[in-house]
Amino acid sequence: MKNFKKSLAVLIAALMLFYCFAASAFAAGTVTVTLRVEGIKNCLYYNTVTVNEGSTVLDVLSQADKDSASLTVTTVDSKYGAYVSAINGESEKTFKGWDGWLFRVNDVEPQVGVSAYTVSDSDSIVVYYGDPYGVGMQYPKINTSELENGKISFTSLDTVYDESWNPVQKENPVTGYTLIWEYNNGKTVNLTPDENGDCVVPSEYLSKGAHKVQIERYAANGCPTVLRLAPDFYVGEKNAQNFITEIFNKFVEFIKSIFKK
Repeated sequence: MKNFKKSLAVLIAALMLFYCFAASAFAAGTVTVTLRVEGIKNCLYYNTVTVNEGSTVLDVLSQADKDSASLTVTTVDSKYGAYVSAINGESEKTFKGWDGWLFRVNDVEPQVGVSAYTVSDSDSIVVYYGDPYGVGMQYPKINTSELENGKISFTSLDTVYDESWNPVQKENPVTGYTLIWEYNNGKTVNLTPDENGDCVVPSEYLSKGAHKVQIERYAANGCPTVLRLAPDFYVGEKNAQNFITEIFNKFVEFIKSIFKK
């Protein structure tokens, strides 16, 4: 217990230094957003990005490209403005359809392109590969109201069109996916839902505490048809050790990003 308190005190002191540094480093005139890039098979990038006020989503991607050696963003100019044609070599029309790179801000699909959408402080941006007008795309929201019984399901607010081709949003169940459930400190098991989209986690995997969860689904041609969850998405309650480890890891990543610059 004494060692735990000592570690916690050291962590708090480090965090105080972190926030003092961040306050001075990120002066007025900048905004900080969260950027997640979901590729065809996995998450390509997930971090905070600081840009000047008035920057666009494309500016955020460009800054992330500069900050990270693991991210390469390719753009193309068009009469409608610049757009993303490839990220890390994953190019538009890989599946010969309408597939390509799209984005959402705060869980909403903007009606303008990446070069026209101006970001605000604390925005959550997800750039993802998909084909919503071809093989389809859903944006899962998890339902854990019956998690104590091991039951998990997902819904998606989908855009459909009425008889006059007016867009209407409708909440639909997500079906046919694979649920990736983490247990015992890093082990994973793949689970399949029933025809209604309800997935039951067997009791041997349903220990107390937090569990990382991921969802995947692909069309027959391999194109993703659901937007994956963030890599650090949990269900269940995190214990104190989970929390300290997560904060410490974020602090380390922040320090690494400073030295990259």
